[in-house]
Amino acid sequence: MDENSLVLEREKLLRSKRTFGKLTLIFGIGIVLPPLLGLVGTVIGMIRAFGELQKAGGADPSVLAGDISIALLTTLWGLGFSALSFIPFILFLFLYLSRRNKLHYLPLNK
Repeated sequence: MDENSLVLEREKLLRSKRTFGKLTLIFGIGIVLPPLLGLVGTVIGMIRAFGELQKAGGADPSVLAGDISIALLTTLWGLGFSALSFIPFILFLFLYLSRRNKLHYLPLNK
């Protein structure tokens, strides 16, 4: 490998490090935010269910079922979107680390 190609490979690594930092932040938000929004939906659904329970004055399952199902569905959707965000992050991480390892074994000078 000649010196020019080594310099180009090192420049690619530096660019990929900057890109890695930016994309890690974006993927991190995509992984963390959906479960938090699902949790908010869960809390809202449970508050509504307890409100209906209070209005009815008793524990009628048919009154509570709709709000509890909303609470559970928001949790499910939040976890699902988080998992879908995690898959491209793992692929990106694998590609970045394989490029970095390849450059790690390049000779420093000829």
